[in-house]
Amino acid sequence: MDLKAQARELVRGLRGRMGPSPYDIGWMARLPADGTEGARWPHLIDWLVENQLPDGSWGGAIQYYHDRILCTLIALIALKERGRGKEVEAAIKKGERYIWHNLHRLHNDPFELVGFELIMPTLLIEALELGLDVPRHTCGYGRIRREKLSLIPPALLYSPRVSTIHSLEFLGREGDPEQMAQALAVNGSLGNSPATTSYYLLRQGCKDERALAYLQHVLNHNHHVVYLYPCTLYELAWVLHTLSFCCDSLSELADQSTWETLHANLSERGIGLDTTFGIEDGDTTSVTLRLLKLAGYQVDPTVLSRFEDREKYVFRTYDYERNPSIGANIHALETLSLFPDYPDRNNSRDRILAFLLGSRIFDTYWVDKWHASPYYATAHVLIGITRATPRILAECSRTVDWLVHTQRDDGSWGFFDRGTVEETAYTLTALIYCSRLFPIDRDLLRKGVEYILTETEGEFCDYDYPPIWIGKPLYVPYDVVRAAVLAALILYQETFGTL
Repeated sequence: MDLKAQARELVRGLRGRMGPSPYDIGWMARLPADGTEGARWPHLIDWLVENQLPDGSWGGAIQYYHDRILCTLIALIALKERGRGKEVEAAIKKGERYIWHNLHRLHNDPFELVGFELIMPTLLIEALELGLDVPRHTCGYGRIRREKLSLIPPALLYSPRVSTIHSLEFLGREGDPEQMAQALAVNGSLGNSPATTSYYLLRQGCKDERALAYLQHVLNHNHHVVYLYPCTLYELAWVLHTLSFCCDSLSELADQSTWETLHANLSERGIGLDTTFGIEDGDTTSVTLRLLKLAGYQVDPTVLSRFEDREKYVFRTYDYERNPSIGANIHALETLSLFPDYPDRNNSRDRILAFLLGSRIFDTYWVDKWHASPYYATAHVLIGITRATPRILAECSRTVDWLVHTQRDDGSWGFFDRGTVEETAYTLTALIYCSRLFPIDRDLLRKGVEYILTETEGEFCDYDYPPIWIGKPLYVPYDVVRAAVLAALILYQETFGTL
C-alpha cells in the first residue's frame, strides 16, 4: 500500500469536495420559481423530506445540538413556505417536536457554530411569523447576539472585508439588498456562502442573475449544495499542513506549481480561503507562511503581526472575534518558531503558550471554535508544541493520559456517541509525537490503525467521513480529513516499519 502515492494524488486532485449541507439546502429551497409559489429547485424540497433524521431533525450524522437546531429551523421554514402535501406536513410536525425537546440542550456542545448567536434568534422569529410551533425564547442567545453586534462597527456590517459578510442572513427583514448587491463577490456570491447568497436573492426579489448563476454553479459542481464554495486556497494550505504531520519535506508530495499558487496569493495582508473571498485570516496565513518557509521561499513573517492582538495576548483568525481560536494560536506558535526575526518573537511565543496552557478544559484537553471534536484541537496543540517548543510537552502529561484512556473498545477515538476515523487519525498522530517523551503502549496505537483500516476498508479517499468541522452548520472538507488519515498511517508506518 503506497500511502505517499495516495497523498500525492490527493494534493493533485483537490476540487472542494464536501458533503451536502442541510442548512444551505434549506436556504436555497426557499427561493421561488419565477412567478409562482413553488420552489425554484423543487428537488431540494424533496431532499429535505427524504433526509429528515429519525428524531425529526436535520443536520449531520453526529448529534451536535447547535447544528441540528439551526438546520432544523431553516428546513422547517423552507418546507412551510415551499412544501406541499401530507409528507411535508408530517415532517414539519416532527421537526417542531425536535426543537421543543432539544433547544435547551445547546449548552451540551463544546462550542457554538459560526454566527450562531446572530442567526438562530432571527430564524426563530421567522419561524414564529410563519405560524410554526417553536419556542419563543433563545436560550440566552439574544444577549450574546447583542454582545457580538457591539463589537462590529455598524458601517462595516456589509463590508466584503469583514467576516459578517458570510452570515448576513442574520439581518432578517432588516437586510438592505442594495448594500448586499454592492458587496457581491466576482463569483456572484456573498461570502462564498450559498445560504447567504440565497438570503440576498430573497431580499432582492430573485432578479440578480450573477447570484442565481453562482447558486446553479454550486449545484453543478458537487451535484448537491455545500456549505462553502469555492475555498481553493484554504483547502490547499490545510491539506499540505496536515500532511506535514508525517513529512517535513513536502516537496515529494507537491509540485512547483502548487507552491507557486500559495506564494502568489500571499499578500502583505495575508491570505484568505479563496481568491474570490476578500478576507484574509490569521490561521491560514500562519500555516501558509510556515509551509512556504519549509519549501524554501523567502517570505516576510511580519504579515502575521496584523493578526496579533497585543492587548488580549492572542492571535486572531478574523477581526471582531468574540472568542479566540486555539488552532490559530498553536499554528502561529509553530510559524514563529521558524522566524527568529519576527518582532518581539519571544514575548509573542510566551504569550501564546500562557494562553494555550491556561485554556485547557479541566486542565486536560482543548476545544476549538473551528472543529467540534476536542481530539482535533488537542492533537494540533500537542503536535505543534512538539515541533515548536518541545520542552513544554512535559506540562501535558494529563492531556496524554486523557488520550490514552479514552480509546474505545474497537480501537477508535470519538468525543460524541461513537468513534470516528477522523478523530482516531488525529489522536494516533498526536500520540506518536508524544511517544518521544511519554511511554505509549504500541498495542494501543496498533488498535487505532486496525480500526481505520477496517472501517474504511482501505478506501481512505472514498470513505464518507461525517461532518464535525464548525462552520454555520457542521461540515466536512473531505480532502483535508483524508490528508489527516493518510498522515496518521504514513507516520505510523515510518515510525514502526509496518501497518
